[in-house]
Amino acid sequence: MSYEQMKKCPICGAPTRVYMGHARKDGLCGTHADMFKNGEIVQCEKCGSWHKAGQKCKCENSNANTQTGVCIICGKPTQNANFKQCQECFEESMDFCGSIDRSRNSHAFRDHYYNLRDSISIMKDISITRKNCNKLIALAILNSKINDDDSLKARVYQDVEKLIESKKKIPVPSKEVEEERKEKDAEKERSHTTMDGHSVKSDMEVRIDDILYMNRIIHCYEKPIDEIAEKRKKCDWFIPITANKGIYIEYWGMDTPEYKKARAEKEELYRANNIPYISIEKDEPKNDTQIFSSNLIRDITRLAKERYKFMPEWS
Repeated sequence: MSYEQMKKCPICGAPTRVYMGHARKDGLCGTHADMFKNGEIVQCEKCGSWHKAGQKCKCENSNANTQTGVCIICGKPTQNANFKQCQECFEESMDFCGSIDRSRNSHAFRDHYYNLRDSISIMKDISITRKNCNKLIALAILNSKINDDDSLKARVYQDVEKLIESKKKIPVPSKEVEEERKEKDAEKERSHTTMDGHSVKSDMEVRIDDILYMNRIIHCYEKPIDEIAEKRKKCDWFIPITANKGIYIEYWGMDTPEYKKARAEKEELYRANNIPYISIEKDEPKNDTQIFSSNLIRDITRLAKERYKFMPEWS
């Protein structure tokens, strides 16, 4: 038995989980490693011991930890001086953790983090800024848990402090300007940023765009459909195959009567103009990301070869 395999879990003493011959750096066994990944347990940043998420560490009973700190997000008191967030902001970050796709690798998490940080930097409304800073912290926490990558966690609090501080220097606007500013920031917040920087309309669109990016498929988002002359229409995605010709992708993300009517009209225009396109139904990417990704790439390749006799290979 190797030294790696002799390590013990600091919580229960069971053997440390080993993957490809390497034991976890934190020493956790399989059971507690899964609990850590799911956010059920956390490690105290001060003493290094483990405890249930949402509960205080034993070391907080010491006199050194009786002092409260200040939340870097909203300025409210924290439970102790070692906490960077108040309970409310921490819970909002945990809520964000539950909505973020956990299948991403560290590269995807970093891209999402830096794109979101850039978006926050141009926001003006402080309440929307605070909310998105809590999401920034969630990305850093998840990347550390899922990919054992602390690069974002090491910098996130410093980044957040700078972002929050920069908003304090903005002059207080008039009521009319403030309303317009809130609307613009709300619009930025409603947009979802993909790995390659596209601002899309939903988490499902993020997944689709990221699949194209990760498979090195060149694509445009919301490109005008030049082949349709009757009406001005935009596609969700366009994949160029040859010259100005290619394959279109449509994600049908709503069920309202108006939306269904617009969908029917658009699909009829695709058929009337003999335009190759792929339809993706609402919530289809949720079922199984890996299967959905394989099916989407297969459909793109099949359609390209049927219509244009080849599928480009982009590097």
